Amino acid sequence: MTTFRAFPLFRLFPLLLLCTALLLLAGCGKQTYRPAYDTRPSVSTGSGAAIAATAKSQLGRPYVFGGSSPSKGFDCSGLVYWAYARNGISVPRVSRDQASVGQRISRGNLRPGDIVVFKIPRSGYHTGIYVGQNSFVHSPKPRARVRIESLSVNYWDRYFVTARRVVRR
Repeated sequence: MTTFRAFPLFRLFPLLLLCTALLLLAGCGKQTYRPAYDTRPSVSTGSGAAIAATAKSQLGRPYVFGGSSPSKGFDCSGLVYWAYARNGISVPRVSRDQASVGQRISRGNLRPGDIVVFKIPRSGYHTGIYVGQNSFVHSPKPRARVRIESLSVNYWDRYFVTARRVVRR
């Protein structure tokens, strides 16, 4: 007579662990953001207007510290970095470095696509992209979303430091 011996389940544990690890690692691949709407600017890529349009395409995205992608969200410098990169132009990733890239522009000569720089007490540098009509797009702070604001607002006027032109067109 043959006796039935139960298979020791503890021997399956390493196999189960390996399968779980493989499933988890499968999610670590490069994710491609595919928006439900067209985010391509209607102007020539690489122009200041295209950079401004690219940044504006992210209105409503959440602020995320260290964020620099539509899928995760943006911090201020991450939005600037992403909008320029999307148009084939390399700028530094950090606001402090963005404050010295390109050519210094006076506030009266701003054009769409220029980087606007502010120095906020106890917070440091903050950057955004000028979009015309005395306004800029930026990712302001935690629990906020990418939005457009006026440079004329007292707060932004008070802390404005410089503007930088990276695109010559």
